[in-house]
Amino acid sequence: MFQSKKTNNISSILGPEVEIKGDVKVTGDLLIYGTVHGDILSKGSINSAKGSLIKGNILAKNATISGTVEGDLIIQSKVILGANSYLTGNLKAAIITIEEGAKFDGMCSMVQNENKKAETTRSQKTTSSNSLNTANEQA
Repeated sequence: MFQSKKTNNISSILGPEVEIKGDVKVTGDLLIYGTVHGDILSKGSINSAKGSLIKGNILAKNATISGTVEGDLIIQSKVILGANSYLTGNLKAAIITIEEGAKFDGMCSMVQNENKKAETTRSQKTTSSNSLNTANEQA
């Protein structure tokens, strides 16, 4: 009766026998079983399966890594380094999950979501503006 409405919207799959030499750009989600020698750019999610190899940077909305990545991850929202993952490179994301058994060699940076950053900046400007008005009224 209460079924999850979670849907898999994977638009592209690279099988285990696929090896790509060059950059990959995809507008949807991408599931990788094979090997990519180049950067990956996605407006959706990148999922790398156990045994996959990516030699390049990944820029995406979300990422779940279960294979090997030799490059930087720049993720807008959430990244999960699975128990079988091995990341050699820097990691930048708003939400970071590193499962037990994951291997990670690099620098880690948590960043705010752009919408939250804009709200925080507006809020700080309003607070600063109100503080200036109060200071001017008291003078």
